Amino acid sequence: MEVNSFLIEENDDLQDLFSKYGALALEKQEILSSIVGNAEPELDIEKGIVRFGEKEFPIQLIGFLDPDEDTWSWAWDNEDIGFPEELIEEAKAVKEFGQEQNVPQFSENVFSANLSEAHILTMTVSSLFSNDAYCAVNYGGFVFFVTIESDEIGITDDIDVFANVINDFHRKFEVNHLKALRGYAEIKGYEYKYRDEFCVVKIGDDTIVVTLTERKNIYTIKIIRA
Repeated sequence: MEVNSFLIEENDDLQDLFSKYGALALEKQEILSSIVGNAEPELDIEKGIVRFGEKEFPIQLIGFLDPDEDTWSWAWDNEDIGFPEELIEEAKAVKEFGQEQNVPQFSENVFSANLSEAHILTMTVSSLFSNDAYCAVNYGGFVFFVTIESDEIGITDDIDVFANVINDFHRKFEVNHLKALRGYAEIKGYEYKYRDEFCVVKIGDDTIVVTLTERKNIYTIKIIRA
């Protein structure tokens, strides 16, 4: 389990990492939703899969949330539960990364978190470890968060998708807008340029121009087609 360290800087905390990596996770979630439709996920730990109707995907167990106590537990904290070792390899890698990068949310076994914060944790993990997607599954009174591998989930170079995802991402989550835009562009291999009042992202022959507020937040997003 290798970390995609392309965007990581020495003092990045969870907020920095989520800002940089979260938009890609959001794009992949939208692709997953288009594949599985309205089917509810079912977790089968014994088989190591999550099932959406007739579709099955192999998983890694990342962690689980106790919704009554608002408490997050990592799957690597496994002595009392006994998860299959092959299903917590990624969770163990998250712990190791958290210790190396000094991200306490990745290395503390149990801590307070709500459902939104659990999604932020797993979105960050899924992009850091180049997973194809993630999902939350109700299981035994807890909400389990798993990452998914599937050849069916492929990111796209559609310029409209990029514009829509970065627009949704900065509106739905409290993130650093510039880090989010640059991170999303560079992790997808696009040319990114920053100026004081605007940013430019080149996607193929087309261009996205993002104007900024005085506080360097995203103001407008405009697509210029070749």
